[in-house]
Amino acid sequence: MSGKRPSALNALVVLLMVAGLLIWWVNTLTNEDPLWFVRSFSAQADWITLYWDGQMVTTFPGDPEYATVMETFASAAERWTGYEGSVGMSDESLALFRAEGRFLELHYNEPALIHTRHLFPEARVFFVPLSGTHATYRRLFSGLADVPRIGVLNLSEEGFAALYDAVEQAATHAGNPD
Repeated sequence: MSGKRPSALNALVVLLMVAGLLIWWVNTLTNEDPLWFVRSFSAQADWITLYWDGQMVTTFPGDPEYATVMETFASAAERWTGYEGSVGMSDESLALFRAEGRFLELHYNEPALIHTRHLFPEARVFFVPLSGTHATYRRLFSGLADVPRIGVLNLSEEGFAALYDAVEQAATHAGNPD
């Protein structure tokens, strides 16, 4: 009986396919996201709260400020550059940002997911400090409630700068001080 013998190339292809599936499966389980390898974010916030030097502005879909901030945030979230698993924000820092800092919150009625290979689960609120130490590192926090979780994504310099400019313009346009 004559049959084809498997070639080394076929064996290598099968091995690479199995390894690729194993890597995908492990990351899917740990991240709870089968699309962890796709850099995309399209969820639209139900409302956005801007804090700018002691002033608070809330904007909703249809408001002029909403579209620009939402588009810029989505673009920045897709271009994260790293993950810090042990970074958190204290209640005191959160209160200080809201009272006198520059800070962005995006609120969702249903949890939204930023696709990433890191353990950055679904969130109902995304928090972006636009001043202070966290802003220096361009950190994006998430949470299921009104409190950020431990673990942050670092946004790209370009994405963070564009987001800062969009929030500044929205806050200024809404009648807040520079």
